[in-house]
Amino acid sequence: MSDTPVRIGFVSADHLHFPGLLHQAIAAPNIEVVGMVIDDAEHRAFIAGRFPDVHVFDTPDALYDTAHPEAIITNRNNRDALHDVEEAARRGVHVMKEKPMAASLAIAEAMQSACARGGVRLMINWPTNWSRAFHHAHMIAASGRIGKVWQVHVRNGHQGPPADFAKNDPVGRIGWEWLMDRDRNGGGAAIDFCSYGAVISRWFMGQPSRVTGVGGRYVRTHMTVEDNAVMILQYAHGHSIAEGTWSQPATPSPAPITIYGSEGTIAIPPGQDTEVAVAIGNGPWRQTVETVTAPELPAHYASGPAYFAHCLRHNLPFEGIVDAAIARDAQEILQAGMQSMATGAAVSLPLPVHLAGRRRDHHRHRA
Repeated sequence: MSDTPVRIGFVSADHLHFPGLLHQAIAAPNIEVVGMVIDDAEHRAFIAGRFPDVHVFDTPDALYDTAHPEAIITNRNNRDALHDVEEAARRGVHVMKEKPMAASLAIAEAMQSACARGGVRLMINWPTNWSRAFHHAHMIAASGRIGKVWQVHVRNGHQGPPADFAKNDPVGRIGWEWLMDRDRNGGGAAIDFCSYGAVISRWFMGQPSRVTGVGGRYVRTHMTVEDNAVMILQYAHGHSIAEGTWSQPATPSPAPITIYGSEGTIAIPPGQDTEVAVAIGNGPWRQTVETVTAPELPAHYASGPAYFAHCLRHNLPFEGIVDAAIARDAQEILQAGMQSMATGAAVSLPLPVHLAGRRRDHHRHRA
């Protein structure tokens, strides 16, 4: 099997995660970064100054025709990324899309269809996936040590897009702006942060049968999308909770990712990725609590780009939450939750085709 580095190009720098992903790709020994496409002129100059060794192209066509990437990483907004996926698939180029998958279920499914037609592979990157504690927690749950898993609780968030985002450097000016655009993001804090709970619940518990969403603009009056949301995912024998907030500037006790089972509980403490806490019931009103150090992950789990390149070069499947099929299911959960927020009623899954959402005009806002 060839160990030649995978030639990867970056298309769009819309996402706030873009600089970090580019750093990771440059650091990965199995990747050759062959260039990047950045639409906004000020943004382009800013990023080029920070990454002077990466060639900058004005258009995706120029990147493809000159640098000949085997794969791309798109950081475009959740609506317009579909254009990048379709164009890459048409050219036979594999794609990694930064989380979440899309602005709607219809766009997510259109991405899958384009890649199937083009015979290329699609991965959805979630930063949580590169935590060894996260993977060890899943292994413990799958082993049956805590019994039957009946609930996953995930809360993610921060203080949200600032009111003066337009005064930030280009990374913040562009990255915050589209997150507050319902059309390009798909919503607000619900899409940004409930997405983690949706995809993690899907991996641990499968696809729910019903979703109830509650949320709104409670605090951040400078935006028109929701700044807080909670989605309750209902299963035949349990439920899961996905919370997202853009109005949490500080908290004395950050919430861990928690997996509840019939015989015990697993908690992944925030702010570190090496340990998990496991509590097992030990008789009436008694428990045994153990802190477990998670084993090291294989080297290619160092980052999303490194894993993407490894799986492409060695023809391995994308596993866990980065699997596009699981991310597609998470998108369906999000769409049901958003519909529930709008109507006040629980929404059953699978969604009927006519409720999956039309494809947006993803050719708008193109440079």
